[in-house]
Amino acid sequence: MAEPEPRRRKRGHWFSWVALSVACLAIDYETGPVIEFPVVYLAPISLASWFSGRVWGLALAVVLPLCRLYFRTIWNPPWSFQESSINAAIRITVFASFAWLIDRTARQMRELKHTYLLESMLGVCSVCKNIRNPRSNEWEPLDAYVKAHPEDFRPDVCPGCGAQVREALFDRR
Repeated sequence: MAEPEPRRRKRGHWFSWVALSVACLAIDYETGPVIEFPVVYLAPISLASWFSGRVWGLALAVVLPLCRLYFRTIWNPPWSFQESSINAAIRITVFASFAWLIDRTARQMRELKHTYLLESMLGVCSVCKNIRNPRSNEWEPLDAYVKAHPEDFRPDVCPGCGAQVREALFDRR
């Protein structure tokens, strides 16, 4: 059986995560050092981890708290730089763990979707072309299975037969 193709990530998402992060940082800067709402940073971190992968989530998990630590040099809050650094380290740890968990959940969801797809496929004998009925787990001839379960199939025409049908239709005219 062929290996599934790896999920291709869209390249344009990085701009969205960076823009959302800049918006969060701007709001954080405007509210000042006393009002802290770091949970807002979870939005760009989780979206980046889910849609663009662990690297983007971890990058934002490190950069956002460091930007807030830099704001401390502009604000001059009443607490020490050491306290701010410890707070930034705690945030980086929590945000990085969150990014890792979100990425892991996204990967598991994609694998689960792939598993459901594989489980929904019908088993076909490569010798006699009988189909294993997933409901009864018995082998049936293809014709009998199609007649008994028409909802499992949709009408389609392969390219070779399509060419024959087109030739037959155009030859009649």
